[in-house]
Amino acid sequence: MKIPSVALLIINAEVLAGRLADCHVPYLAHRLDELGADLGQVRLVRPDFEVLVASIRDLSQAADLLLTAGGIGPGPEDRTMAALAQAFGMRLVRHTFLENLNAKNFEDHDVPAARNKMAEVPDEACILVRTEGDSPQVVVRNVYPLPGSPSRLHQAFEALADLFQGIPKTRRTLKVEAEEVRLVPHLNRFVRLHPEIRLGVHHDSSEPGRLELVLESRDQVAVQKASEYLMAQLPSVFAALPS
Repeated sequence: MKIPSVALLIINAEVLAGRLADCHVPYLAHRLDELGADLGQVRLVRPDFEVLVASIRDLSQAADLLLTAGGIGPGPEDRTMAALAQAFGMRLVRHTFLENLNAKNFEDHDVPAARNKMAEVPDEACILVRTEGDSPQVVVRNVYPLPGSPSRLHQAFEALADLFQGIPKTRRTLKVEAEEVRLVPHLNRFVRLHPEIRLGVHHDSSEPGRLELVLESRDQVAVQKASEYLMAQLPSVFAALPS
């Protein structure tokens, strides 16, 4: 099975200014990990048009699938669709299906400019509608623009979840009482002997002096064998604690 590589482009000036905490990356990263996709890059940008265009070009080439979050509403800073058109050399056009849908959804609001803007997409975009009543999903090549609203983003992503199905990773966490510098020779040897395992070393903030060694791979048996090897190689003074 091919493991889909994924990149995230989060568009939010308030997060960059420190006035708002991002909630999209934790959710999307967690769900992609559960599904077994390979999230390789996350980029956070303000809605500057040239920055958006460059980021879309970079990330869409670097990953199989690119998810963007934000910038698809009717406001003056909502420039994702225009940036997608520019990035891929397409024209920004008003899509008849979206135009009619917006007219129906906002029939009680006299806001034609807002309705029209939310109907504008790159001319080669595909519009996915799974079931009646679902919000349509615009797709531009390998880019899936998601809304900035957390609840709507969650709904939109879950409708696309099958696209990100890969092989979930197996992890094992070993907690040891040791200074990291004294473990380095053992960890370097482990990495050389077990290249199929990603080894992470984290400091336990709740208990100073305790480290968490996280072993990760899509091969469950390899993780088990590697953890047994690592524990056997640790000096006895570094007593392993229950994970």
